[in-house]
Amino acid sequence: MKKFLSLVLALAMTMSLVTVSAGAKDFTDNSKIEYKEAVDVVSALGIVGGYEDGSFNPQNTLTRGAAAKIICNLILGTTTASALRADTAPYSDVPTTNTFAGYIAYCQKEGIISGYADGTFKPAATLTGYAFMKMLLGALGYDSDIEGYTGANWSIAVGKRALGIGLEDGNDEFVGVNAVTREEACLYAFNTLKATMVEYDSKTTVSVNGAEVVVGGSEAKNVSQNGYKSYITNIDEKDDTTLQFCEKNFKDLKAKTDDTNDFKAPATTWTYDGDEIGTYDQDVDATLVVADADKDLKTLITDADYLDYSADDAKNATVYVNGVGDADKTYTDVNDKVLANKGDIIDVYENDNGTINTIVVRSYTYAKIDAVDDDLSKTLENRGASVELSLVKIDGNSFGNGNYYDNYNQDDQILNGYTSDYKEGTVLAVAMGENDAILDSYVVETVTGTPSAAKKVVVNDSDVVVGGNITIDGTKYNYAGTMTGLT
Repeated sequence: MKKFLSLVLALAMTMSLVTVSAGAKDFTDNSKIEYKEAVDVVSALGIVGGYEDGSFNPQNTLTRGAAAKIICNLILGTTTASALRADTAPYSDVPTTNTFAGYIAYCQKEGIISGYADGTFKPAATLTGYAFMKMLLGALGYDSDIEGYTGANWSIAVGKRALGIGLEDGNDEFVGVNAVTREEACLYAFNTLKATMVEYDSKTTVSVNGAEVVVGGSEAKNVSQNGYKSYITNIDEKDDTTLQFCEKNFKDLKAKTDDTNDFKAPATTWTYDGDEIGTYDQDVDATLVVADADKDLKTLITDADYLDYSADDAKNATVYVNGVGDADKTYTDVNDKVLANKGDIIDVYENDNGTINTIVVRSYTYAKIDAVDDDLSKTLENRGASVELSLVKIDGNSFGNGNYYDNYNQDDQILNGYTSDYKEGTVLAVAMGENDAILDSYVVETVTGTPSAAKKVVVNDSDVVVGGNITIDGTKYNYAGTMTGLT
C-alpha cells in the first residue's frame, strides 16, 4: 500500500485528498482508519466516541451493549440518550447498574433488540454484521415481527433488506456473519443516516402472556419528507420527497455533494451545526493505471484494451490533469491532445445514466528529499507543527518554489521526540498542480534483491532510464517514469 505524505507549500497551504477541519475528531490512530468519512461524521455527531487515550481503535470489535448505545444515540441524540436509566433489569445479566442498562432497556422496549432464549442479553459479547443491521433497520422504522427479523433464518430477511437499501455500502468485503468492528459500525451507522425512513399504514397485534405482539400489518412504505429540509445543500428541494434518517434526527447535518478535491475529482463536504467536518472523495467508477508511455486520452478511454467506454459516453465529460482543466472544454475537445505517461492514474466518474461526468488524470513527478531540518530545539510555535523539507527532481532540476513541510503529530513530538519516515535521499512521487502546489505524494517503493534481467533506454550517454523494466528475484517491475542511478 502507498504511504502518503501530506506536504504544504511554505507560503500557500494546499489541501490534501481528505481535508479534516476542527469539526472532525483528531484521533491518534487516524492513519489506521479505513472508513475515514464515516468515522469523522459519526464521531462529530457524538454517536460513537474514542478512548480516553485519544485513540479510536477501528479494528476493535463492537459489543452488544455498545451497539445498543449507538442505536439510542442515533434515535434520541446523545444528550437524551445519556440520560436513559433502567428502572428494572431488562435481562437477567443486565442489572440496572450495568453501563449500558438504560440503552438496552430502551431498545428492548422499542422492539429493536431481543435477548436469548435463556433470558440473557450478553452485553459484553460481540455481534455480527447482520445483528447490528437488524438494530439499524429498527431505527429506520422496520418492524421485526412484520419483516421476519425474528425466528428461524432471520438473518436472511435482514440481509436482503439491509443490503437492498445499501447499509453495507463502502465495505466491498462485507460478510454478515462476521463480528462487527468499531469502524464498520460507524460505516453502517453513516449509511443509516442517509437511508430513507419507513412507516406502516396499519399493524395487527395480539396479546401474548400480557405483552402486545405484532402479527401482521401493511408493507413498509417510505416516509414523506413533509416539511423537513434535505441534508444535501445543493439539490432542488422538490426533487427530494422522502425523509432520510438524518433529516429527522440530525437536522443540522449538511452535505455539499458538488464539491471537488485538489485534483478536481467529485467530493462531498460535510458540516454539522455550521462547523465543517471535512471534504471527502466520492467513489470512483473506473480507474486505469497507465502502463504505456505517451498514450492519448482518446485511446485510453475508448479502446477495448483499456477503459472501453464509447465515445458517445465520454463526449461531454470534463477533463482535468492534476487539477488543471476548463469546464468549457470537454473530452471531445481534448481527447487526442492529452497524453498520459506510464504510471499516470486515470479516474472516471459517471453520471447516473452511465455516461462519464468527469475524467481526472493524476500524474506524478519523481523527486527526492535533498535536506531535512529536524532541529528539535525549535519550539512548537517556531516549527509550525512541521519539519522543513527541501525537494529536488530526480534529474537534478529545480522543484517548485520555496521549501515544503512534513506535518507531524505534536503530541508525538512532545512525548517521544519527532522521528520522520522521510529522510534525506528518500524518493517521492509527487503530483504537482498549478503554481507548484503539491496535490499528493507518496514514498516510492524500494525493492532490494538480485537483478537477473533489465531493459532500459540510455539517453545522452547518461544512466537515465526512460521506460523499460527490471527483474529482481524473479519479479518484473515496470518503470513508471524517469529514474537514475542504474548502470
